[in-house]
Amino acid sequence: MSAADREAALQDDIFPVTLGVCLDAEAIWLAIDPASVDRPAHLSHGSFEVEEGLAPFLALLDRHQVRATFFVPGSTAERYPDAVRKIRDAGHELGAHNYTHRTPLKLSPAEEREELVRGLDALERITGLRPITWRSPSWEWTPATHDILLSEGIAISTNFHDRLGPYRHHDGGMPLPLVELPVQWHLSDAIYFMHGGRMERVVRTAAEVHDLWMEEFEGLYDWPDAFFHLTLHVGLMAQPGRLRMLDRLLSTLKGRQRVRFMPACEIARRVR
Repeated sequence: MSAADREAALQDDIFPVTLGVCLDAEAIWLAIDPASVDRPAHLSHGSFEVEEGLAPFLALLDRHQVRATFFVPGSTAERYPDAVRKIRDAGHELGAHNYTHRTPLKLSPAEEREELVRGLDALERITGLRPITWRSPSWEWTPATHDILLSEGIAISTNFHDRLGPYRHHDGGMPLPLVELPVQWHLSDAIYFMHGGRMERVVRTAAEVHDLWMEEFEGLYDWPDAFFHLTLHVGLMAQPGRLRMLDRLLSTLKGRQRVRFMPACEIARRVR
């Protein structure tokens, strides 16, 4: 084997880790209940993300030299343009998250396209960059989504739950210019930390979630063609105790020889 071949083999023998981070702010609460516009205390869950949470969250990623993909609704970007530019300037990828945080399941095909395009336009107008990576609010697709994404230049989706590693979408057996980076509910912070005033929800401790995620990481690390994809929300993870947990988790993952932290766009480039 030549030196070039050995180098290529080493580059392929890596285990990708990606953080898909949502900065939803007030948009998520307004999508759940539009009447929340008149509930400033309720909406303060969203403003916390920008006013208190984003700076220490970005500082933690910077300390670990981790580049993530941040998914930002267009309405959030317009409300907090400086926050979005800080994410860009820190070297992270910006991903589309529609304009509002409404699920596409309740939209017509025309409305679904408008939501995507308005979100893309807002991020491009504020940052100068047009995203190619997209996460649906609620991780849902409709029968129209596939064609809308392709026609609007989206090259990477992070919504399906059907595999343990990245793959390319196909149509009639033919590969499409659309890569999927699958997600899993148990690798999302929302099912452990989301509360929103609903008393039936039980918030888990950061220590429990750390152990759950490490168990899954260890299993995936030895699984052929797998990767580790955490879905995080600034509003949930940027609490002091959870930031400490994330700090510990990132330190542990960085200690594994094959781990490479990558934003979604870099992982997608490896998919043939």
